[in-house]
Parts: sequence; C-alpha cells; structure tokens
Amino acid sequence: MSRLMKKLLWTAILPLVVMALLTFGLTSLLIGRFAETESYDQLAREADIVYEALVDGRGIPGQLDVLVFQGGEAVNLERGGRMRRQMTPMLDPDGLSERDEVSVNGMRLLTFLREEGDVQIVTYAPIPLSNPQFRQIYVILGSGFLLALLVAVGVTYWMGRRLTSPLIELKQATASIMSGRHDLTLPPVTDDEIGDLTEAVRQMNTSLEEKERLQNTFISGITHDVRTPLAIVRNEAEMLELGVVKQEDVAATGRSMTEEVDRIDRLVTQMLEYSKLSAGKLALTIETVHMNELIEATVARMEEWFRHKQVTVTLELVEDAVVQADRLAMERILSNFLQNAYHASPIGGMITIRLTERRLEIEDDGPGITASMRANIWDMYVKGDRSNGHGLGLAINKLLLEAQGLSYGIESREGALFWIEWE
Repeated sequence: MSRLMKKLLWTAILPLVVMALLTFGLTSLLIGRFAETESYDQLAREADIVYEALVDGRGIPGQLDVLVFQGGEAVNLERGGRMRRQMTPMLDPDGLSERDEVSVNGMRLLTFLREEGDVQIVTYAPIPLSNPQFRQIYVILGSGFLLALLVAVGVTYWMGRRLTSPLIELKQATASIMSGRHDLTLPPVTDDEIGDLTEAVRQMNTSLEEKERLQNTFISGITHDVRTPLAIVRNEAEMLELGVVKQEDVAATGRSMTEEVDRIDRLVTQMLEYSKLSAGKLALTIETVHMNELIEATVARMEEWFRHKQVTVTLELVEDAVVQADRLAMERILSNFLQNAYHASPIGGMITIRLTERRLEIEDDGPGITASMRANIWDMYVKGDRSNGHGLGLAINKLLLEAQGLSYGIESREGALFWIEWE
C-alpha cells in the first residue's frame, strides 16, 4: 500500500472515529440527563400511588419496586396484582435524600424518598444506562458506526486507487525522463488536476526531448566548427615547421592562422557570455539611450556588409525615441537582429526598421519562420537554415532583453519580424 493511500485511509477513518466518540458521549449525556429526570418523576408518581394505597387501606400494586418503613422499621406490604420476581434491595431510608443514587449488590439504583410523619416510602429503579432498552440504543449506534466505517474505508480505498495509480505512473515516467528515456507510458488525461499534471509531464518530456536533440546538434556543430579551424591551423603550422611554405606566402599563411584562431575565440567568447548572462553575473549599465541615433549609427557601420548582397535597409524612425537600457547591450541586440535579417534576405532584398516611441521592429522579406521554429527560436542551439552561426545569438539577445526588463517577440508575415517594446 502506498504512503498516499495510507494517508487517505487515515483521513477517512480519523474523522469517523472522532465523530463516533462525540456521538456516543453526547448521546449518553443527553439520554442520561433526560432519562434520569423522567425516572425520578416516575418514582415520585409511584410513591404517591403507594401513599394513597396506604391511606385507603388498599393493596399496593405488585409491579411497583417500593419499600415502606414506619418508625425506621421495614413494613411487610400487602401486594396486589402480579409481583416482579427480583431481589429486594436492602436500603436505609435514613441515609437517603429525596432523590438519590445508590449502589446495592453491584447494581446502581435511583431512589425517591417520600416521608409522611413516621412513614417513609422509598421507590427505586435501575439507573437508565443499565436499562436493556438503552443498551439496545448503543448497540444500534455502534453497529451504524462500524457499518459507516467499513463503507468509508471501502470508498476511500477505491477512490485512493483511482487517485494514486496515475500518480505512481507519473512518478515512474519522471524517473524514466531523469534516466534519459522519453518513450513514456502516461495515464489518460482526465478533467482534473491529475490530468493537468499528466499533460504538463507530457509537454515537459516533449520539450526536454527537443532540447536534447538541439543540444546534440549544437555539440556536433560546435565540435565541427572548432575542429575545422584547428585542423587548418595545425596543417599550416606543420607546413611552416617543415619549411614548405614559400617566403612570399608566409604572411598570408600567418593571416589565415590568425583568422581561424579568431573564429574559435569568438565562439568561446559567445559561450562564456551566455554562461555569465544565464547566471546573472554580467553587469549592465542602465542609462538613457536614444534609439534613433543608435539605429542610424549601427546601420551605417554595417553598410558595407549589406552591400555584399545588395540588401537595402529602409528606416522609418520617429524624431526621438528613448529607452532606459544598456547602450552596448542594445547595440549588440540590434546588430544581431540585423545580421539575422541579412542572412534571411535574398540577394537584392530589403530590410525595414520601424521605430515608434515605445516599439522597435526589424522586418526582412525572406521566407519567414515556421511555427515550430518560432516556439524554440529564443533557445540555445537553435538556428535557421540560412544561418552560419552557432545558435547562440538570439539566446544571448533573450537574456540581455530580459535583464533590462524589455518585452520582445517574433512574428512571421511575408518575412520575419523581430520586435522590442519598452515602457
């Protein structure tokens, strides 16, 4: 039996036990008080009947439990009718109050004392709780409690099985995910919180599976991107060492080696930068940034770059739009968006930059971005078909934008549209 099932059973049993104890206690108190009052009233009426019979010289009804004393001595009474067959208790009227409770031969009795001159009339009866009728009431209550307890345990066990079975399956599924397996058997999705949890686990598994695939692709790409320049550097270094490079080609060989080393350095720098951003260790300087000036400066710096594909950049800028941000971070974000737009654009294409007081848009006229790509494009390792990067640029942009409290997103119209918004 699972731990949750045990908790559910205790949750069902404990309230019933408490309720039963309270029911028995209150019932005993109420019945005892009511029955005791009624019993004393009945004993008083019986004492009146006996006194009237003595005054009239009639016989005392045999079914009455009564003792009569005169001058402190017991009187043998003439009994009429059918007498009860039970032992007559020995009672001392001088030790009794009008309404009293005594114990005789292990039996608890209620007594009523009526005194008329030197005549003392004592009527008595068993206390109500020892009455068979009252015991029958408690038997009925106890039986009802046991039946309710059995039904509650059965229903709780049935409901508990329905609740715990999918949870156990989900636990096994999460253990499979932790071990790297994604071929899961999940319980059916129901219309409750367990169903929501099942769906969440399914989505988590799908997301992790996709991330693992992207990570493997990224590692493979990084390995290739590192090994290729390293192989070039090694080959050219060996050629220099063996002296097979002509004197006039030494400078060119040196430049080639430097370029390949720079490629590796840029990749390592990007990875370190992403690591610092994700850990919140990269300090940003928040200041007032004039976006129109930043856009114009960045486009001018990249103008020669755009000319290689005859890409036209169209600016639709307001006079003065300002944002509280880190200038270097915003320049990096803008440059990356423009590079992505450049790679997505066809030869002779156009990139449009729109700036309003609270929003920046960068749109290209490339093939756009599929819905599946839009869902993961801000994640690490993800890159488009035409990108020659490592899938780190937009992931770093995401962290930079979030660190500055800026909203961002991507839309796919005729081409791709990246946007940023601020307060």
